[in-house]
Amino acid sequence: MSDKAWFIVIGVIFIVLGLLFVWLGWQIWRKRRMNLIISYHCDKVSEENKAAYCTIMGIGVFLMGIGFLLSGIGTLFSQSVCIFIPMTVGLAVGIVLLISACVKYNR
Repeated sequence: MSDKAWFIVIGVIFIVLGLLFVWLGWQIWRKRRMNLIISYHCDKVSEENKAAYCTIMGIGVFLMGIGFLLSGIGTLFSQSVCIFIPMTVGLAVGIVLLISACVKYNR
């Protein structure tokens, strides 16, 4: 397969992953669906902190999805390595938010 075809395949995979992460993040953030988070991470969160915990976790997952979406869309139009910057930034910020929420509320 040519390089352009591989970039299209990668772009489509990133778009699908991005849509999945955006949907999951939205469900956790706005709908407060803690059942979408691994139960181990939710066991020690107190009732009064569940809304804040869901907000931070949901925003983190949502930002990872946006990063994947932007990189996937960019990959369909360009073969530059710079297209992967949004995914890298989205993953980094999202992971930092997920870790900070677990450290802060899961005690």
